[in-house]
Amino acid sequence: MKKDIAKNFVFKLITYIIVPIVLSITTAEIVLRVAGYKPWQIENVDVAVEPKGNFFTKDSKLGYKHLPGKFKVTLNGNYSFNATHLNNSLRITHPLNTYNQSSTKPEIWILGCSFTYGWSLNDSETYAWLLQEKLPKYEIVNFGVNGYGTLHSFIQFKEALKQGNKPKIAVIAYAGFHDRRNTLLRARRKQMAAWNKLGILLQPDARLNGKNNFTYSMAKLEYREWPLMRVSALMNLLEVNYNQFEEGLYKSHDVSKAIIEEFHRVAEANNVKLVVAGINAGSAKMLDELSEEGIATADISVDLKIPGNNNLPHDIHPSAAANRQYAEKLDGFLQGSILK
Repeated sequence: MKKDIAKNFVFKLITYIIVPIVLSITTAEIVLRVAGYKPWQIENVDVAVEPKGNFFTKDSKLGYKHLPGKFKVTLNGNYSFNATHLNNSLRITHPLNTYNQSSTKPEIWILGCSFTYGWSLNDSETYAWLLQEKLPKYEIVNFGVNGYGTLHSFIQFKEALKQGNKPKIAVIAYAGFHDRRNTLLRARRKQMAAWNKLGILLQPDARLNGKNNFTYSMAKLEYREWPLMRVSALMNLLEVNYNQFEEGLYKSHDVSKAIIEEFHRVAEANNVKLVVAGINAGSAKMLDELSEEGIATADISVDLKIPGNNNLPHDIHPSAAANRQYAEKLDGFLQGSILK
């Protein structure tokens, strides 16, 4: 009798619960595949650097920074660009032989990510270099580094001030995707998973501390994928949606805003004019909010979906043509609103 009850229970469990769940999952997987969704695949990173083989060195406060020197970088074996870094690790903005240790030119610092650095471009094609040509009475300093967010820029700014340097103007080149970099959430860790073969990196990681304040510490850039993500489009999609929920949960946008507000307070205390330049379409909301607080903002964004504004098929980053537009827009704003 007990065996019959047990068998009946198992039969009902399989028939009315397990089978419908399996069918539902299978159907969802098929529908998603037809719609173009795919399981997660780690991006193949094919970057060759000459002559040293490395492009970065570890840094206790920033996680990593550029190695000094001249480099040839080849992407996917068929596209190359040349980059030159000064002894302070920053990319040059004019010919190396024109750098003068005794220069008294007022400085304009530009702080940002790979867009500002000029990844996939030669030195003379970056918008920082082009801006230097437009403003010869000033020394343009390019603090841009691949993978950096607004928190990195803030740390760079404070450390540079400690060295006794002080610019006339500091420009934060802000993009909406910097928000997840500043909080180092799953979406950012997932994006960087392909680079783990270089070893576990450390990154600054910020959280809100009260309404308008934040704290940060160094965290390991590790990513733990969900089970079956590499074979199931459904599982990968669920994980993507969870990552978006997490970004809202930790208020990444508000963290970025708090960082910029503190950046502004430090700049004012040092008599430095701060400008926040929106460098992509996702920066519009931040620019509006900061402008209402009296912080100088400029929209220098370029539509990277337009052919010719990116370096596809070699790389997704802004092209030389896009950088010319960045330089023109930033120059127009600085000369029209700040330097006049």
